[in-house]
Amino acid sequence: MRFLSLRNSWFNVAVVVAVSAADRYANAHHQRWGDWLATGLFGFYAAYCAQNVMRCREVHCAITAPGFLAAAVLMTLRLTGVEHYDYGLPWLVFIASAGVGFCIEWIYEARIGSSFLKH
Repeated sequence: MRFLSLRNSWFNVAVVVAVSAADRYANAHHQRWGDWLATGLFGFYAAYCAQNVMRCREVHCAITAPGFLAAAVLMTLRLTGVEHYDYGLPWLVFIASAGVGFCIEWIYEARIGSSFLKH
């Protein structure tokens, strides 16, 4: 099944902003549900991008899939108490992965003429 809404950048930005705001609210009230929500978001996007790399080979997904997985792992380590850092670190990894992925895709597309990896 294809998630057509996930191809819409505005939809993705809205979802990420909403989950980020919810996570911030939950953390301000010393609640963990926001971190669980963020972990689910990071994991979902990591899985989606991983299958996208295999299926259509978009350049940015080759960067974002491992980056989003790293964000999910960081948030999981925070949730389980293994590590003690602010909830913003996993979000920073998530946003940086997205930014780097799209910048690399933009450069790749400018040089190659396509945003898809060659087979």
